[in-house]
Amino acid sequence: MAAFNIDSKDIDILKHFTNNATGKTFLITGASDGGIGAQVAKTLAHASPKLLILLGRTASKIAPVVETIKKTNPTIGAHFIKVDFSAFEEVKELTDRVHVLINNAGIMAPKEFCTSEDGVESQFAACYLGHFLLTNLLLEAGMVGRDGDTIVNVGSLVYQLGEVQLDDINFQDGKTYHGWKAYGQAKTALNLYNCSLASGLAQKNVAVLIAHPGVTYESKLFENASADQEYLLEAYHMAIERNNGNPLPQQIMVSLSQAAGVVLLAALNPAFRASGAFIVDNKIYTETKDYATDPDTAQKLWELSEKLVGQKFTL
Repeated sequence: MAAFNIDSKDIDILKHFTNNATGKTFLITGASDGGIGAQVAKTLAHASPKLLILLGRTASKIAPVVETIKKTNPTIGAHFIKVDFSAFEEVKELTDRVHVLINNAGIMAPKEFCTSEDGVESQFAACYLGHFLLTNLLLEAGMVGRDGDTIVNVGSLVYQLGEVQLDDINFQDGKTYHGWKAYGQAKTALNLYNCSLASGLAQKNVAVLIAHPGVTYESKLFENASADQEYLLEAYHMAIERNNGNPLPQQIMVSLSQAAGVVLLAALNPAFRASGAFIVDNKIYTETKDYATDPDTAQKLWELSEKLVGQKFTL
């Protein structure tokens, strides 16, 4: 078995695990050109998947990705579906058999408080709640969750900036809002959801994983936050404060290719099929904070999420 680390690039990882992508249908959320989801899709085109379903809000941002896929391998089906992950009714319209689901869509740390059209804080809606609804609808319909399937939630170590405020996800209607705290809350929610999925699907041969792709300035997700170095420093100081004043491990910046490689390794490496694993730097991470894995909190979040999307789900 080849050894991979954070320096490994997506194309090298794909070449090693090509057979695990052949003939499969992948659904990737947040696949706009210039982002990690798009990079994953473009790289997969060098294998022989059956179909790549790309979800995003804007057709013009997905079109270059579809064009690249078809140029790379004209035999691959590549479809764009318009979905705003903060608009729950759009999420409910999806129908397709999926072997590998990659929940990647999201927004990161907007300075100003805003809500989705359903009245939910925008990051909580886009990074977590839309994926809660999509994944559960696909599972309920039997479109994903069969023997050998894989679900990858694209998370972040920035979850460490905030617990889920179960009784106040909207930060007192924005009065106590801070972009980084809200981003931390959304990513913690995704961690907790990953735990719920892993537990609920434990009796099936379904891999449920969460992957931190690393920090990359090349990603479109990073554009707004990285444009303001002072704002970035706020996140750094918040993280130190929440780490009891201790220095943080040095963050290694990665390329878009390396970030996509982490996601692909999580999706294709059979060694990672142990459900619930958190993949960081292309290996299983074992230092997740308790508040992001606590079963009671995960159950309460599940119940809250059902209320927010107006639908109950049983795994």
